[in-house]
Amino acid sequence: MTSFNRSTSRRLQKLPQIPSVWEGDRRPLSSPHTPFTDPDAKGDCILWVDASEGIVRSMDMVDPALGPEAIVRTLMQAIEHPQSPAKPGRPQRIVVRDREIQFYLRGVLQDLDIAIDYVPELPIIDELFRSFAEVIDSQIPDLPPKYAQLLHDKALEVWQSAPWRFLEEQQILSIEINQWDVEKLYASVMGMLGIEYGILFYRSEDSLKRFRAAVLADEDELQQDLEEAFLKQDCLFLTFDSLHENEDDDLGNLAQMPLSEIEPTFGNIHPLEGLRS
Repeated sequence: MTSFNRSTSRRLQKLPQIPSVWEGDRRPLSSPHTPFTDPDAKGDCILWVDASEGIVRSMDMVDPALGPEAIVRTLMQAIEHPQSPAKPGRPQRIVVRDREIQFYLRGVLQDLDIAIDYVPELPIIDELFRSFAEVIDSQIPDLPPKYAQLLHDKALEVWQSAPWRFLEEQQILSIEINQWDVEKLYASVMGMLGIEYGILFYRSEDSLKRFRAAVLADEDELQQDLEEAFLKQDCLFLTFDSLHENEDDDLGNLAQMPLSEIEPTFGNIHPLEGLRS
């Protein structure tokens, strides 16, 4: 078992011992009613709460794969660098609801004169996690789950059809919608140059013309004004990247990658909202 080195133990022993009981726990931060669908969004929440004062001393989100050391690191924050208005200090007693955490902490904290006890319930932490679950339940997803897979599949169909083999960016398609408060969209296809792949769907012809004019402007002006012109667009977009993209990837080879390596991204640009994806 990993333990504190002697200098760390001496440093912690110098802190005042507070006559209080702290609750500590580690739980997945998700709701049973609306579990996260994005694997990257999943995580364990570690909480240390001063039950005597009713305040959170430290909180952290960690990868579920991390070991019990993570809960000790968050405890160290609670002891040495607690959230305001708490002051640094050691508790007299810690209570946890997990036997494994209890035994682990007993071994790690044995030199700090802190009692580590098991209790079946942690009233303050239980209430906090109930509040977290209510917030998660109340969140409205950007896209209803029943449409997410369909949209993803349709995007990959666009990738397979590769319209950039036939259309240049300046060859605009006018698409009549006449539904959902949208009359027309003006589609500009990117990809013939092999740099970026995707489709921009402009909500107005004026927005399309303004951005095209900015792109074709003098090079010196382009460097100064292109970012502003980009954010002034009024469009939806679909772009494609490598699923495992990193800084060393050669994006020029994206078109040669297998379909399983292609990741579509959807988003919106509006002058008053900026970029959302």
